[in-house]
Amino acid sequence: MPSTTKPRFLLETVGGVTVASFTDTELREQYDIEEVSEQLDNLADGLGLNKVVLNFREVHFMSSSMLGVLWKFAQKVKAAQGRLKLCCIAPHLRVVFKITQFDRRLEIYDEEAAALDSF
Repeated sequence: MPSTTKPRFLLETVGGVTVASFTDTELREQYDIEEVSEQLDNLADGLGLNKVVLNFREVHFMSSSMLGVLWKFAQKVKAAQGRLKLCCIAPHLRVVFKITQFDRRLEIYDEEAAALDSF
């Protein structure tokens, strides 16, 4: 397990929306997922969470346990009366979101611009 925590996403604010873009191409190892979970928790605690976009452009593989992390974060955003959108999910990962019906529970957009425009 790595001894230092690396940023698992880059943060920027675009028109009042917090955009968190994942930096990893693979989210499969347990320690990676734990770090993502911790950093999303920190994001939830540190921001108003009114409007958040999670950009998956760089992610090419993720384990199913990442879905639980995403759901937990989505619930935190909802509890804060915010709105969460996901974007740029690779087609082969999008299938997993469809099978698990996450595509019905979370708003998913093909491009970041579309997710931003939806607010």
